[in-house]
Amino acid sequence: MGNSTNDDQPQQQTHRWLYPKIIFVVLFVFGAATTISTHFQLSSSSLLLSSSGNDTGGVKVKVASSSSSSSSSNGLSDAESSSSTTISNTNANAVMDKLKTTSHSTSVGDGFTDDDDDVDANSTVSAAPLSPSTHDAINENITTTSNNASMNHHYESKNSSTSSTGHSDSSSGSSNGMHVCTCLTNTHPMNSNLSPTPPKRLRWLHIPKTGTSFVSTLWSYMTTTEQRYIDLAVNSQWCSKGTTAFYSMYDFALMRRYPWEMYGAPNMIPSSSSSSGGGGGGKSTIRLDSNLPLGLVGGTQHQPLAQNLNDKSFTSSHRYQRLQKHWKKFGSEIFEHNFTVATFFRQPEDRIISAFYDGRHANGFTPGLYKELIALSRIPTTSPTTTTTTKHLCKIGNVTYHNPLECYARYPGIAGCMSRMLTGETCADGLLQESGLENLPEAIDVIMNHLEFVGLMEEWNESICQFHRLYTGRIVDNQVEDSIRRGQQRRQWIPPLQGEFSNVHKSTKKQDYGLEDLHGFTDVADRVIYEAAKLKFQQMVGGEKCYRYMTWDEIIEERREKNNGDDGYLPHLKVDDDGKVCQPKSCSDLGKQCGEWDDGCGKTIICGMCNIARTGLPSTWRVKCVEGQCIDYCPPWDEKGYWFLSDNSPSVMTQITDEIAIQDRSYLSPVDAITICELACNKSNNDDSKRHGKVLKSSFVSSGLCRCGTTPKILNANLTLEDFSKAHDLNEMCSTNKARNSAILTEKETQPICCPYIDEKANPPKGWKRQYVMASVNLEGEYFDHVRIECGGFQECESVARKKKAELAVFDLFNSMCYLARNVFDLKNMYTVTKDNQYRYSLELR
Repeated sequence: MGNSTNDDQPQQQTHRWLYPKIIFVVLFVFGAATTISTHFQLSSSSLLLSSSGNDTGGVKVKVASSSSSSSSSNGLSDAESSSSTTISNTNANAVMDKLKTTSHSTSVGDGFTDDDDDVDANSTVSAAPLSPSTHDAINENITTTSNNASMNHHYESKNSSTSSTGHSDSSSGSSNGMHVCTCLTNTHPMNSNLSPTPPKRLRWLHIPKTGTSFVSTLWSYMTTTEQRYIDLAVNSQWCSKGTTAFYSMYDFALMRRYPWEMYGAPNMIPSSSSSSGGGGGGKSTIRLDSNLPLGLVGGTQHQPLAQNLNDKSFTSSHRYQRLQKHWKKFGSEIFEHNFTVATFFRQPEDRIISAFYDGRHANGFTPGLYKELIALSRIPTTSPTTTTTTKHLCKIGNVTYHNPLECYARYPGIAGCMSRMLTGETCADGLLQESGLENLPEAIDVIMNHLEFVGLMEEWNESICQFHRLYTGRIVDNQVEDSIRRGQQRRQWIPPLQGEFSNVHKSTKKQDYGLEDLHGFTDVADRVIYEAAKLKFQQMVGGEKCYRYMTWDEIIEERREKNNGDDGYLPHLKVDDDGKVCQPKSCSDLGKQCGEWDDGCGKTIICGMCNIARTGLPSTWRVKCVEGQCIDYCPPWDEKGYWFLSDNSPSVMTQITDEIAIQDRSYLSPVDAITICELACNKSNNDDSKRHGKVLKSSFVSSGLCRCGTTPKILNANLTLEDFSKAHDLNEMCSTNKARNSAILTEKETQPICCPYIDEKANPPKGWKRQYVMASVNLEGEYFDHVRIECGGFQECESVARKKKAELAVFDLFNSMCYLARNVFDLKNMYTVTKDNQYRYSLELR
């Protein structure tokens, strides 16, 4: 849970000077003159931070010139570069104001703006002090980890199976072994003071380019049990419905394959002890409330931590006055809602390079700023006469830099992303375009005193193990309170899925620029943040790392030696008489696209649900799971028995299947149905089989199953049933699938008439409310049923919900599913449970 600062310990108040000393040590070790001149366009200055000397605990920032070097190269006048200014900690930007030039053209590369002159020099920030031991530790940590000449401070994994970013190269271990977390045991020294209950709310502070793959752990945390688990090998591309557009967003792809209501809520929300009503509805004998642990809240996107708007010292500050129109009034996750916040950090310059290659990621910039950023940081195209990309100069205002990457990194508002997001501001500062230094005292306080889980991209495998150590252990005894009272907090952990150690969101883009192309640029603020995060990570890990990669032989031998039983971290493996370890099969191994199946080793693997938008067919078509296969079909045809063929199918289907070479004798493919419509629309009365032509027209055109038009181009695409089936594989890419790109039907073409089109932009029927990631309908409950909606839309979902006596109906428009809940309760805050809310609508029926 979010920890609160203990203000009742006055002995700590004497150490408010520690924060500035930390920042000073970082800048000193990194080479203050170099880093400050790099970041602020000062040729030789040093940034000094010291105690304010009074009992307010303010931190003073002093910029003192160490030489009178020419200002021609840095955009500053001699008078400005020789200035000495002392201010309080929150307004380090006052220093920036003193340093900035009088024209935007010369200061645009500095990270400052020209419209920020009125600085309140008396404002302070309430930041809990570091203890002396923490202060000494972070100083030692900074000193020992900052001597790398390249300033590329990675934790290098000692295991050969991990990449430079800490990710494993394999999503399922390998045929020789598996990833193991050795700290998931009651005897581990770091587990003596763990909370006996899981977090009530888990909030992911998702800093851009610090590991979208972490969502696989978070989603598994909610959907996986000891005997049932999801397959994480879902391709990161999710397909837009009704168009050929696609997006590389693993979090949405995963949430759509495994919806919260079907796979998360049943694990997190307890079932009623008894209920009445034939359909599973009725009144429950147990009422749920908002104190129930619900897992992940607040979404998976790049939403910064909310500010504590109940803190008068903050709301009276100059910073608040400048930004109050932009603060999200959701309430502080830490100080008001007591959420557990989980965050990953990354070496700052590496993060910036990754953001550069991800479309110049600048979450928080206005469209105008982003357009300017794209223009000046565009990579040049390859010259016709050469095979290499020519690295070219670029400009920010009148200042020339070596290449587009450097221009992107130095663009005002890009640096300082991690510092800002910890303190309520967006990653990219599109408002003030500051450097993030002004956020440091508060940001360090959040890391050291309030974050419970801190992960590092460079220590990915260890971070995943630590997350499971902290949050997946459950008290074995049925009565948690009795267990605590007896002092017998014996836990049992759910080990990580092997896919959690994999980078599921890899970039395939060619990278022409690297760290050396930054030419000395340093993200000063985020360097300080990163050092604090590394220290917090070390404190979390303790003296012995948890992660190991073990071969099958090592696991079997160690289990035999230790005989550790239920208390051990070693996985329970199924071994045959010859000593061969059973290796569970994935959904792809089993040839399954949906449903739940035996993995071959005694557990159940969940392959999820079928998504409508996997092929290029119009959104009026539907998909259903049949024996583990996702099959595209047309509901009106299915109602008449025309789609899934059997001995009981209408006689006309026997005639038509003899006439056309259908690809499968058990059900039609979309191309089969389109071919039938084409025949029915074009059978001439002069045809040799006039009576047959009339039967086709009567059965398919007159009955409203086919709409006649121009000949569909899809008939020339040579699409097979296998093409349509492959589109629904978990690891299939939208962008390269043949059915996705070729199964296109325009409105004027001949085609089957399926379901009515639902305008997603139109207002829903009366009573239905659209759900959003934040600040929306915030009801949850015990989801007891889900129903696939074919053509009835909202009305059909409401009818089913009332018939089954549900208290809440949720209509998933994207997948045409209706989720039904009883025992409904209001969360009473503005943070909703994380789910794919893009196309969800809810109807309260209490």
